[in-house]
Amino acid sequence: MGVPSWVWFVIAVVALFAGAALLLADRRRGGAGEPGVRDRRRWAALHDWEYLDSDPVLPSRWRYGTVQNGGPGIARNLASGTVPTPEGGRHGFIFDHEQQGTVNAVVVAVQLREGLPAAVELRLPSAPLPETDGAGLDLLEPVGERYSFVSDAEAIRPLLTARVADAADAVGDDIELLWAEDTWVLAAAPVDVTPERGQDLLADLAEVATALEHALDGTRHTTGS
Repeated sequence: MGVPSWVWFVIAVVALFAGAALLLADRRRGGAGEPGVRDRRRWAALHDWEYLDSDPVLPSRWRYGTVQNGGPGIARNLASGTVPTPEGGRHGFIFDHEQQGTVNAVVVAVQLREGLPAAVELRLPSAPLPETDGAGLDLLEPVGERYSFVSDAEAIRPLLTARVADAADAVGDDIELLWAEDTWVLAAAPVDVTPERGQDLLADLAEVATALEHALDGTRHTTGS
């Protein structure tokens, strides 16, 4: 006896809804079916960068910026490799920053050659203010088009040179938040940022890193150390 046609219809409907539910869940976490994931994976391969679906530890190395505003979370869709610059290669990251199950920003990071004495956030006027609870950041002064929030005004003020301001302005007004801490300069980009824009941001952040290093050199010459 054959299977009634309505049974096949029910099976097809169930399969359709199951597939839609899986696709929705995959998109919510930036899964492999997401165009942005495929694009970044392809970009990483093209530039000889390493690619990981996720890293639950990486964001915890930072304290400020998007981490300060929502916790370490998880790095999804992570590409890591070398950013070429005239001074030589710098290590870099691009990842979707997932916090509490939602990707809130794409974080782009470029490494400094030496550590900073304190942390600084550079926020456009349109950006939300940093959270005050436990952040230890105070408003310092305008830096180009951005406002600076710092963990130690005395340590950071000499580093906020005109060259740093120009480099930060050149990043673009689609990036509301830049920050630097320890040996990293980072930016929070919109979640729909393209691989091409991400690549430009790596170069832009490398310029900010170079400007900060130049300022660090200047403070040493000034103090005679």
